[in-house]
Amino acid sequence: MVKYIRGAIRICTLFLLLGYGNCFLPQFLPKNSEKVSLKSVAEVVKQVNDFEAVKQFNQFTKSKDRRLSEYQKQAIPIVTSFQPQEYNPHPALRNRHLQTILGVYIRDEPGVAYIDENSNTFESLIPVGKAISKAVSGILDKNFEQVNTFWDQRERFQTNDGDFFDVDYKFADPDTTDVSNSSSEGLVVIIHGLESNSNSTLCTNMADAFRENNMDVACINFRGCSGEPNDTLFMYHAGFTGDLLHFMTEMEKRRVCAKKPMYISGFSLGSNVVMKCIGDLGIEAVEKFNIRGAAVSGAPFTLMWHYRQLVDDKFNKAIYAGNLLKSMKSKVDYLTDRFMDGNKDHKVFDYHKCMEAKTINEIEDGMIAPIWGFEDEYDYYRKSAALPVVDQIAVPTYVLNAEDDPFFNKDKFPWEKDATQGGIAPLKLSRTEHGGHLGHLFHIQENDEDGVPSTSFMPVELARFIGHVHKSN
Repeated sequence: MVKYIRGAIRICTLFLLLGYGNCFLPQFLPKNSEKVSLKSVAEVVKQVNDFEAVKQFNQFTKSKDRRLSEYQKQAIPIVTSFQPQEYNPHPALRNRHLQTILGVYIRDEPGVAYIDENSNTFESLIPVGKAISKAVSGILDKNFEQVNTFWDQRERFQTNDGDFFDVDYKFADPDTTDVSNSSSEGLVVIIHGLESNSNSTLCTNMADAFRENNMDVACINFRGCSGEPNDTLFMYHAGFTGDLLHFMTEMEKRRVCAKKPMYISGFSLGSNVVMKCIGDLGIEAVEKFNIRGAAVSGAPFTLMWHYRQLVDDKFNKAIYAGNLLKSMKSKVDYLTDRFMDGNKDHKVFDYHKCMEAKTINEIEDGMIAPIWGFEDEYDYYRKSAALPVVDQIAVPTYVLNAEDDPFFNKDKFPWEKDATQGGIAPLKLSRTEHGGHLGHLFHIQENDEDGVPSTSFMPVELARFIGHVHKSN
Protein backbone atom coordinates (compact mmCIF):
# COMPACT_ATOMS: atom_id res chain seq x y z
CA MET A 1 0.00 0.00 0.00
CA VAL A 2 2.81 2.42 0.90
CA LYS A 3 4.41 1.79 -2.50
CA TYR A 4 1.20 2.78 -4.35
CA ILE A 5 0.70 5.89 -2.24
CA ARG A 6 4.25 7.05 -3.00
CA GLY A 7 3.69 6.43 -6.71
CA ALA A 8 0.51 8.48 -6.65
CA ILE A 9 2.27 11.32 -4.87
CA ARG A 10 4.99 11.37 -7.55
CA ILE A 11 2.41 11.46 -10.40
CA CYS A 12 0.45 14.24 -8.71
CA THR A 13 3.66 16.15 -8.16
CA LEU A 14 4.53 15.95 -11.87
CA PHE A 15 1.04 17.15 -12.90
CA LEU A 16 1.25 20.05 -10.53
CA LEU A 17 4.67 21.04 -11.78
CA LEU A 18 3.85 20.72 -15.47
CA GLY A 19 0.40 22.30 -15.49
CA TYR A 20 -0.39 24.13 -12.37
CA GLY A 21 2.42 25.88 -10.95
CA ASN A 22 5.68 26.34 -9.39
CA CYS A 23 4.12 27.25 -6.09
CA PHE A 24 3.60 23.76 -4.76
CA LEU A 25 7.23 22.65 -4.43
CA PRO A 26 9.28 25.86 -4.74
CA GLN A 27 12.21 24.37 -2.91
CA PHE A 28 12.76 21.93 -5.79
CA LEU A 29 12.32 24.36 -8.74
CA PRO A 30 14.70 26.71 -10.56
CA LYS A 31 14.28 30.19 -9.07
CA ASN A 32 14.40 32.26 -12.26
CA SER A 33 12.12 30.22 -14.50
CA GLU A 34 8.53 30.76 -15.57
CA LYS A 35 8.36 27.46 -17.43
CA VAL A 36 9.44 24.09 -16.25
CA SER A 37 11.41 22.15 -18.87
CA LEU A 38 11.45 18.38 -19.14
CA LYS A 39 15.04 18.51 -17.89
CA SER A 40 14.05 20.41 -14.77
CA VAL A 41 11.15 18.00 -14.24
CA ALA A 42 13.65 15.13 -14.35
CA GLU A 43 15.79 16.98 -11.85
CA VAL A 44 12.77 17.49 -9.61
CA VAL A 45 11.90 13.80 -9.76
CA LYS A 46 15.50 12.93 -8.89
CA GLN A 47 15.46 15.33 -5.94
CA VAL A 48 12.15 13.94 -4.74
CA ASN A 49 13.59 10.44 -4.97
CA ASP A 50 16.76 11.55 -3.19
CA PHE A 51 14.69 13.22 -0.51
CA GLU A 52 12.69 10.04 0.03
CA ALA A 53 15.89 7.94 0.04
CA VAL A 54 17.38 10.12 2.75
CA LYS A 55 14.14 9.91 4.70
CA GLN A 56 14.07 6.12 4.38
CA PHE A 57 17.74 5.92 5.41
CA ASN A 58 17.07 8.04 8.50
CA GLN A 59 14.11 5.86 9.40
CA PHE A 60 16.21 2.74 8.90
CA THR A 61 19.01 4.16 11.07
CA LYS A 62 16.55 5.08 13.80
CA SER A 63 15.12 1.57 13.62
CA LYS A 64 18.60 0.03 13.98
CA ASP A 65 19.44 2.32 16.89
CA ARG A 66 16.17 1.41 18.57
CA ARG A 67 16.75 -2.32 18.09
CA LEU A 68 20.35 -2.01 19.34
CA SER A 69 19.12 -0.26 22.46
CA GLU A 70 16.55 -3.01 23.00
CA TYR A 71 19.17 -5.75 22.66
CA GLN A 72 21.48 -3.94 25.05
CA LYS A 73 18.75 -3.44 27.64
CA GLN A 74 17.90 -7.15 27.47
CA ALA A 75 21.56 -8.17 27.78
CA ILE A 76 22.67 -5.87 30.62
CA PRO A 77 20.89 -7.84 33.38
CA ILE A 78 22.67 -10.97 32.14
CA VAL A 79 26.15 -9.45 32.45
CA THR A 80 25.49 -7.68 35.73
CA SER A 81 24.23 -10.92 37.33
CA PHE A 82 27.48 -12.75 36.51
CA GLN A 83 29.83 -12.93 39.49
CA PRO A 84 33.54 -13.38 38.64
CA GLN A 85 35.51 -15.67 40.90
CA GLU A 86 38.36 -14.29 42.97
CA TYR A 87 41.80 -15.11 41.64
CA ASN A 88 44.18 -15.97 44.47
CA PRO A 89 47.66 -16.99 43.25
CA HIS A 90 50.28 -18.53 45.50
CA PRO A 91 52.24 -15.71 47.23
CA ALA A 92 55.57 -17.01 45.94
CA LEU A 93 54.33 -17.16 42.35
CA ARG A 94 52.56 -13.85 41.84
CA ASN A 95 55.29 -12.08 39.86
CA ARG A 96 53.81 -10.75 36.63
CA HIS A 97 56.70 -11.88 34.44
CA LEU A 98 56.68 -15.33 35.99
CA GLN A 99 52.96 -15.58 35.28
CA THR A 100 53.35 -14.32 31.71
CA ILE A 101 56.28 -16.53 30.70
CA LEU A 102 55.26 -19.72 32.47
CA GLY A 103 51.75 -19.34 31.11
CA VAL A 104 53.18 -20.08 27.68
CA TYR A 105 55.27 -23.11 28.60
CA ILE A 106 53.85 -25.04 31.56
CA ARG A 107 50.11 -24.31 31.75
CA ASP A 108 49.12 -27.97 31.27
CA GLU A 109 51.68 -29.50 33.61
CA PRO A 110 50.44 -31.14 36.86
CA GLY A 111 50.42 -28.90 39.93
CA VAL A 112 50.74 -25.66 37.96
CA ALA A 113 47.26 -24.29 37.28
CA TYR A 114 46.03 -24.97 40.82
CA ILE A 115 47.71 -25.40 44.19
CA ASP A 116 46.18 -27.10 47.22
CA GLU A 117 45.74 -24.56 50.02
CA ASN A 118 46.78 -27.21 52.58
CA SER A 119 50.17 -27.86 51.01
CA ASN A 120 53.20 -26.08 52.44
CA THR A 121 55.34 -23.80 50.31
CA PHE A 122 57.99 -26.44 49.62
CA GLU A 123 55.44 -29.08 48.60
CA SER A 124 53.58 -26.68 46.33
CA LEU A 125 56.72 -25.54 44.53
CA ILE A 126 58.05 -29.03 43.69
CA PRO A 127 55.60 -29.63 40.76
CA VAL A 128 56.28 -26.12 39.46
CA GLY A 129 60.04 -26.72 39.53
CA LYS A 130 59.65 -30.01 37.68
CA ALA A 131 57.46 -28.38 35.06
CA ILE A 132 59.97 -25.56 34.51
CA SER A 133 62.83 -28.05 34.19
CA LYS A 134 60.88 -30.04 31.62
CA ALA A 135 60.03 -26.91 29.63
CA VAL A 136 63.64 -25.67 29.63
CA SER A 137 64.87 -29.07 28.38
CA GLY A 138 62.41 -28.91 25.53
CA ILE A 139 63.41 -25.36 24.61
CA LEU A 140 67.13 -26.17 24.61
CA ASP A 141 66.73 -29.42 22.66
CA LYS A 142 66.95 -28.37 19.02
CA ASN A 143 65.56 -31.72 17.89
CA PHE A 144 62.53 -31.48 20.17
CA GLU A 145 59.27 -31.17 18.26
CA GLN A 146 55.96 -31.03 20.05
CA VAL A 147 53.21 -32.73 18.08
CA ASN A 148 49.71 -31.56 18.93
CA THR A 149 46.94 -34.09 18.40
CA PHE A 150 44.29 -32.23 20.36
CA TRP A 151 42.03 -31.05 17.54
CA ASP A 152 39.51 -33.32 15.83
CA GLN A 153 39.47 -31.73 12.41
CA ARG A 154 41.01 -28.98 10.29
CA GLU A 155 39.23 -27.07 7.54
CA ARG A 156 40.79 -24.65 5.08
CA PHE A 157 38.85 -21.59 3.96
CA GLN A 158 39.76 -19.84 0.71
CA THR A 159 39.37 -16.07 0.95
CA ASN A 160 38.11 -13.64 -1.68
CA ASP A 161 41.54 -12.04 -2.01
CA GLY A 162 43.24 -15.27 -3.06
CA ASP A 163 44.52 -16.31 0.35
CA PHE A 164 43.46 -18.88 2.95
CA PHE A 165 43.17 -19.51 6.67
CA ASP A 166 42.81 -22.75 8.62
CA VAL A 167 40.23 -23.52 11.29
CA ASP A 168 40.66 -26.34 13.82
CA TYR A 169 37.60 -27.96 15.39
CA LYS A 170 37.09 -29.75 18.70
CA PHE A 171 33.65 -31.29 19.00
CA ALA A 172 31.64 -31.76 22.16
CA ASP A 173 30.76 -35.26 20.96
CA PRO A 174 33.86 -37.20 19.81
CA ASP A 175 31.73 -38.99 17.20
CA THR A 176 30.90 -35.73 15.41
CA THR A 177 32.53 -35.36 11.99
CA ASP A 178 30.89 -32.17 10.71
CA VAL A 179 30.15 -28.94 12.56
CA SER A 180 26.98 -28.58 10.47
CA ASN A 181 25.51 -31.80 11.87
CA SER A 182 26.59 -31.60 15.48
CA SER A 183 24.35 -32.33 18.45
CA SER A 184 26.10 -29.75 20.66
CA GLU A 185 24.33 -26.82 22.30
CA GLY A 186 26.37 -24.19 20.50
CA LEU A 187 29.58 -23.19 18.75
CA VAL A 188 32.38 -21.18 20.38
CA VAL A 189 34.88 -19.49 18.06
CA ILE A 190 38.36 -18.80 19.48
CA ILE A 191 40.66 -16.07 18.12
CA HIS A 192 44.29 -16.37 19.27
CA GLY A 193 46.89 -13.69 19.96
CA LEU A 194 49.87 -12.24 18.10
CA GLU A 195 52.17 -14.93 16.63
CA SER A 196 50.21 -17.67 18.42
CA ASN A 197 48.11 -20.47 16.93
CA SER A 198 45.60 -23.18 17.75
CA ASN A 199 48.30 -25.43 19.21
CA SER A 200 49.03 -23.10 22.12
CA THR A 201 48.10 -24.55 25.50
CA LEU A 202 45.86 -21.56 26.11
CA CYS A 203 43.79 -22.36 23.00
CA THR A 204 43.48 -26.01 23.94
CA ASN A 205 42.68 -25.11 27.56
CA MET A 206 39.93 -22.78 26.39
CA ALA A 207 38.55 -25.42 24.04
CA ASP A 208 38.36 -27.98 26.84
CA ALA A 209 36.66 -25.48 29.15
CA PHE A 210 34.02 -24.61 26.53
CA ARG A 211 33.40 -28.28 25.71
CA GLU A 212 32.37 -28.86 29.31
CA ASN A 213 29.34 -26.69 28.46
CA ASN A 214 28.58 -29.12 25.60
CA MET A 215 29.86 -26.65 23.04
CA ASP A 216 31.73 -27.33 19.82
CA VAL A 217 34.84 -25.20 19.40
CA ALA A 218 36.36 -23.69 16.27
CA CYS A 219 39.78 -22.06 16.58
CA ILE A 220 40.64 -19.73 13.72
CA ASN A 221 44.34 -19.60 12.90
CA PHE A 222 45.35 -16.21 11.57
CA ARG A 223 46.91 -16.25 8.11
CA GLY A 224 50.42 -17.65 8.21
CA CYS A 225 49.98 -19.04 11.75
CA SER A 226 48.80 -22.58 11.01
CA GLY A 227 52.16 -24.00 9.97
CA GLU A 228 52.02 -22.95 6.32
CA PRO A 229 52.84 -19.49 4.91
CA ASN A 230 49.93 -17.57 3.48
CA ASP A 231 49.59 -16.76 -0.22
CA THR A 232 49.40 -12.95 -0.23
CA LEU A 233 51.04 -9.97 1.41
CA PHE A 234 47.99 -9.50 3.59
CA MET A 235 48.56 -11.39 6.81
CA TYR A 236 46.63 -10.07 9.82
CA HIS A 237 46.69 -7.24 12.35
CA ALA A 238 44.97 -6.10 15.56
CA GLY A 239 41.90 -4.76 13.76
CA PHE A 240 41.62 -7.33 10.97
CA THR A 241 38.17 -8.90 11.29
CA GLY A 242 37.87 -10.09 7.68
CA ASP A 243 38.63 -13.78 8.23
CA LEU A 244 36.41 -14.00 11.31
CA LEU A 245 33.56 -12.50 9.29
CA HIS A 246 34.34 -14.88 6.42
CA PHE A 247 34.09 -17.87 8.77
CA MET A 248 30.86 -16.67 10.37
CA THR A 249 29.34 -15.99 6.96
CA GLU A 250 30.19 -19.53 5.90
CA MET A 251 28.58 -20.88 9.09
CA GLU A 252 25.50 -18.81 8.29
CA LYS A 253 25.36 -20.26 4.76
CA ARG A 254 25.61 -23.78 6.16
CA ARG A 255 22.71 -23.02 8.51
CA VAL A 256 24.89 -23.63 11.55
CA CYS A 257 23.87 -20.25 12.97
CA ALA A 258 20.19 -21.08 12.46
CA LYS A 259 20.50 -24.36 14.37
CA LYS A 260 22.40 -23.18 17.42
CA PRO A 261 23.86 -20.04 19.03
CA MET A 262 27.39 -18.85 18.38
CA TYR A 263 29.77 -17.41 20.97
CA ILE A 264 33.08 -15.67 20.33
CA SER A 265 36.18 -15.77 22.52
CA GLY A 266 39.76 -14.60 22.18
CA PHE A 267 42.87 -13.45 23.94
CA SER A 268 45.35 -10.59 23.60
CA LEU A 269 45.33 -9.33 19.99
CA GLY A 270 42.51 -11.77 19.32
CA SER A 271 40.37 -10.17 22.03
CA ASN A 272 40.62 -6.83 20.23
CA VAL A 273 39.57 -8.51 16.97
CA VAL A 274 36.57 -10.08 18.72
CA MET A 275 35.30 -6.86 20.29
CA LYS A 276 35.93 -4.77 17.19
CA CYS A 277 34.05 -7.30 15.09
CA ILE A 278 30.94 -7.52 17.26
CA GLY A 279 31.07 -3.74 17.80
CA ASP A 280 31.18 -3.12 14.05
CA LEU A 281 28.37 -5.62 13.50
CA GLY A 282 26.06 -4.16 16.14
CA ILE A 283 22.63 -5.81 15.83
CA GLU A 284 23.79 -7.96 12.90
CA ALA A 285 25.82 -10.00 15.38
CA VAL A 286 22.49 -11.26 16.72
CA GLU A 287 20.18 -11.00 13.73
CA LYS A 288 22.49 -12.39 11.05
CA PHE A 289 24.96 -14.65 12.87
CA ASN A 290 23.01 -15.58 16.00
CA ILE A 291 25.93 -14.54 18.21
CA ARG A 292 24.72 -14.63 21.81
CA GLY A 293 27.79 -13.61 23.76
CA ALA A 294 31.54 -13.05 23.91
CA ALA A 295 34.26 -13.62 26.49
CA VAL A 296 37.85 -12.40 26.12
CA SER A 297 41.04 -11.94 28.12
CA GLY A 298 44.12 -9.74 27.86
CA ALA A 299 42.15 -7.09 25.98
CA PRO A 300 44.08 -3.93 25.01
CA PHE A 301 40.97 -1.97 23.82
CA THR A 302 43.38 0.31 21.92
CA LEU A 303 47.07 -0.17 21.13
CA MET A 304 47.59 3.58 21.48
CA TRP A 305 47.44 3.16 25.25
CA HIS A 306 50.02 0.42 25.51
CA TYR A 307 52.63 0.37 22.73
CA ARG A 308 55.13 2.24 24.93
CA GLN A 309 55.12 -0.67 27.40
CA LEU A 310 57.29 -2.67 25.00
CA VAL A 311 59.50 0.33 24.26
CA ASP A 312 60.24 2.04 27.58
CA ASP A 313 60.45 -0.93 29.93
CA LYS A 314 63.89 -2.53 29.51
CA PHE A 315 62.81 -6.01 30.59
CA ASN A 316 59.75 -5.96 28.32
CA LYS A 317 61.82 -4.70 25.42
CA ALA A 318 64.54 -7.32 25.84
CA ILE A 319 62.40 -10.38 26.58
CA TYR A 320 58.94 -9.95 25.08
CA ALA A 321 59.61 -7.50 22.26
CA GLY A 322 62.83 -9.31 21.38
CA ASN A 323 61.08 -12.60 20.69
CA LEU A 324 58.23 -10.96 18.80
CA LEU A 325 60.69 -8.91 16.73
CA LYS A 326 62.55 -12.04 15.72
CA SER A 327 59.34 -13.72 14.58
CA MET A 328 58.05 -10.66 12.73
CA LYS A 329 61.36 -10.05 10.97
CA SER A 330 61.38 -13.61 9.65
CA LYS A 331 57.99 -12.87 8.07
CA VAL A 332 59.37 -9.67 6.54
CA ASP A 333 62.10 -11.76 4.94
CA TYR A 334 59.59 -14.32 3.71
CA LEU A 335 57.29 -11.71 2.16
CA THR A 336 60.23 -10.05 0.43
CA ASP A 337 61.58 -13.32 -0.98
CA ARG A 338 58.24 -14.66 -2.15
CA PHE A 339 56.37 -11.60 -3.38
CA MET A 340 59.18 -9.16 -4.23
CA ASP A 341 61.58 -11.67 -5.84
CA GLY A 342 64.04 -10.89 -3.09
CA ASN A 343 64.26 -7.22 -4.02
CA LYS A 344 64.88 -5.51 -0.69
CA ASP A 345 64.53 -2.04 -2.21
CA HIS A 346 60.91 -2.50 -3.28
CA LYS A 347 58.41 0.24 -2.46
CA VAL A 348 55.51 -1.84 -1.12
CA PHE A 349 56.84 -1.60 2.42
CA ASP A 350 60.11 -0.52 4.02
CA TYR A 351 62.20 -3.68 4.23
CA HIS A 352 65.29 -1.98 5.63
CA LYS A 353 63.36 -0.15 8.34
CA CYS A 354 61.78 -3.42 9.43
CA MET A 355 65.05 -5.35 9.56
CA GLU A 356 66.74 -2.55 11.51
CA ALA A 357 63.77 -2.16 13.87
CA LYS A 358 64.47 -2.19 17.59
CA THR A 359 60.80 -2.00 18.60
CA ILE A 360 57.53 -3.61 17.53
CA ASN A 361 55.97 -0.29 16.54
CA GLU A 362 58.83 0.35 14.08
CA ILE A 363 57.87 -2.81 12.20
CA GLU A 364 54.20 -1.83 12.42
CA ASP A 365 55.15 1.49 10.83
CA GLY A 366 57.45 -0.07 8.25
CA MET A 367 55.34 -3.04 7.15
CA ILE A 368 51.82 -3.30 8.57
CA ALA A 369 50.85 0.34 8.00
CA PRO A 370 51.83 0.57 4.30
CA ILE A 371 50.53 -2.90 3.37
CA TRP A 372 47.12 -2.24 4.89
CA GLY A 373 46.84 1.39 3.80
CA PHE A 374 47.38 3.14 7.14
CA GLU A 375 49.27 6.44 7.22
CA ASP A 376 51.64 5.25 9.96
CA GLU A 377 51.64 3.11 13.11
CA TYR A 378 49.55 5.67 15.02
CA ASP A 379 46.88 5.69 12.32
CA TYR A 380 46.94 1.89 12.53
CA TYR A 381 46.47 1.99 16.32
CA ARG A 382 43.55 4.40 16.05
CA LYS A 383 41.66 2.65 13.28
CA SER A 384 42.23 -0.86 14.64
CA ALA A 385 41.04 -0.11 18.16
CA ALA A 386 37.99 -1.83 19.58
CA LEU A 387 37.34 0.94 22.11
CA PRO A 388 35.53 3.34 19.73
CA VAL A 389 32.92 0.69 18.83
CA VAL A 390 32.28 -1.12 22.12
CA ASP A 391 29.20 1.04 22.73
CA GLN A 392 27.69 -0.66 19.66
CA ILE A 393 28.06 -4.16 21.09
CA ALA A 394 24.65 -5.83 21.32
CA VAL A 395 25.51 -9.11 23.07
CA PRO A 396 26.67 -9.91 26.63
CA THR A 397 30.46 -9.55 26.70
CA TYR A 398 32.96 -10.34 29.44
CA VAL A 399 36.53 -8.99 29.66
CA LEU A 400 39.04 -10.51 32.09
CA ASN A 401 42.36 -8.67 32.42
CA ALA A 402 45.11 -8.45 35.03
CA GLU A 403 46.18 -5.16 36.60
CA ASP A 404 49.85 -6.20 36.58
CA ASP A 405 49.85 -7.18 32.88
CA PRO A 406 53.35 -6.11 31.71
CA PHE A 407 52.06 -5.37 28.20
CA PHE A 408 49.46 -2.85 29.35
CA ASN A 409 49.49 0.57 30.99
CA LYS A 410 47.72 -0.18 34.28
CA ASP A 411 46.33 3.37 34.43
CA LYS A 412 44.39 2.80 31.21
CA PHE A 413 41.32 0.61 31.63
CA PRO A 414 37.86 1.76 30.48
CA TRP A 415 35.87 1.12 33.65
CA GLU A 416 33.30 3.65 32.42
CA LYS A 417 32.26 1.16 29.73
CA ASP A 418 31.21 -1.42 32.33
CA ALA A 419 27.43 -1.83 32.47
CA THR A 420 27.49 -1.41 36.26
CA GLN A 421 29.40 1.88 35.91
CA GLY A 422 26.99 3.57 33.53
CA GLY A 423 28.14 1.97 30.27
CA ILE A 424 25.39 1.62 27.66
CA ALA A 425 26.66 -1.67 26.20
CA PRO A 426 26.30 -5.06 27.96
CA LEU A 427 29.95 -5.26 29.07
CA LYS A 428 31.25 -6.90 32.22
CA LEU A 429 34.80 -5.76 32.97
CA SER A 430 36.94 -7.61 35.49
CA ARG A 431 40.57 -6.99 36.41
CA THR A 432 42.46 -9.16 38.87
CA GLU A 433 45.34 -7.75 40.89
CA HIS A 434 47.75 -10.42 39.63
CA GLY A 435 47.95 -12.70 36.61
CA GLY A 436 50.39 -11.07 34.21
CA HIS A 437 49.61 -11.28 30.51
CA LEU A 438 47.42 -14.36 29.99
CA GLY A 439 48.88 -16.15 32.99
CA HIS A 440 46.43 -16.61 35.87
CA LEU A 441 48.26 -19.72 37.08
CA PHE A 442 49.00 -21.17 40.55
CA HIS A 443 45.51 -20.40 41.85
CA ILE A 444 45.12 -21.61 45.45
CA GLN A 445 42.32 -24.15 45.50
CA GLU A 446 40.15 -23.86 48.59
CA ASN A 447 38.73 -26.91 50.33
CA ASP A 448 35.12 -25.91 49.77
CA GLU A 449 35.54 -25.73 45.99
CA ASP A 450 34.17 -28.68 44.01
CA GLY A 451 37.27 -30.50 42.91
CA VAL A 452 40.10 -29.25 40.71
CA PRO A 453 38.96 -27.91 37.32
CA SER A 454 40.38 -29.62 34.27
CA THR A 455 41.64 -26.32 32.83
CA SER A 456 43.39 -23.24 34.25
CA PHE A 457 41.67 -20.30 35.94
CA MET A 458 41.20 -17.90 33.04
CA PRO A 459 39.67 -20.39 30.55
CA VAL A 460 37.36 -21.59 33.34
CA GLU A 461 36.17 -18.02 33.94
CA LEU A 462 35.53 -17.37 30.25
CA ALA A 463 33.62 -20.65 29.98
CA ARG A 464 31.65 -19.86 33.14
CA PHE A 465 30.50 -16.60 31.59
CA ILE A 466 29.46 -18.19 28.30
CA GLY A 467 27.66 -20.91 30.24
CA HIS A 468 25.91 -18.22 32.28
CA VAL A 469 24.80 -16.40 29.12
CA HIS A 470 23.69 -19.62 27.45
CA LYS A 471 21.46 -20.54 30.39
CA SER A 472 20.01 -17.02 30.46
CA ASN A 473 18.89 -17.03 26.82
